[in-house]
Amino acid sequence: MSKKKIKKLLTDNIYNDNQYLSNNINWHQEDSPYKVSLVRKIIKRNNLSFKTCSDVGCGAGLVTELLSKEYRTSRFVGFDFSEDAKLFWKERSKLENLKFTNKNILKANDRFDLVVCLDVFEHIENYFGFLNDLKKLSNKFIFNIPLDMNVMKILTNGIKYARKEVGHLHYFSEYTALETLIDCGYQIKDSFLSTAFLSTLPRNKRQLAVLPLRLLFLIFGKSFASKVFGGLSLVVYAEKKINC
Repeated sequence: MSKKKIKKLLTDNIYNDNQYLSNNINWHQEDSPYKVSLVRKIIKRNNLSFKTCSDVGCGAGLVTELLSKEYRTSRFVGFDFSEDAKLFWKERSKLENLKFTNKNILKANDRFDLVVCLDVFEHIENYFGFLNDLKKLSNKFIFNIPLDMNVMKILTNGIKYARKEVGHLHYFSEYTALETLIDCGYQIKDSFLSTAFLSTLPRNKRQLAVLPLRLLFLIFGKSFASKVFGGLSLVVYAEKKINC
């Protein structure tokens, strides 16, 4: 990726011109406790220990703050290029093990024991380039990936709303999300599907209307339900492949 394109990515987009902020005035902070529970779960499942952790694409920073409170002996750094998201950082607790920065993650020389990347690369124009650059930061990664590629969103305006309202440029299924990480040099160590719609309130009337169907299709298993009516995300613990 050229320096010119990187500069455009970081400055000329909906995350710096109040467009995303006007559509999402709370920057999805209401979902933060739930996202922290996902990180906590996969850390426990894989017995991960770390002294330093970066939250890449931290947005309003509440997830980073809550993690820093839970893992007090570890140092947390929240990265986000958005000047609009930065406005929320002044609300965060002044903790010794917590800081935030707008510096360019693609040029960072920092190294961390663990990188957390929640609901991020579906927003990135060149997500393959982003994921390849991300590997410079650590050997261990936790991802949360919304699964927009399902029957309901394809047959309705779901993809349109995902693009216009929450800025998703790419739409993943469980299969394509995992294969994307593998193609970019990550080794999948653990993954599970998360029923986000059971733990967060519906954001609009559309999500409320489809809620009974999402509940019904869970009878057939999370994987099948995610393909038909969506509302699930994929949580992944991955490590950088050797020599990648």
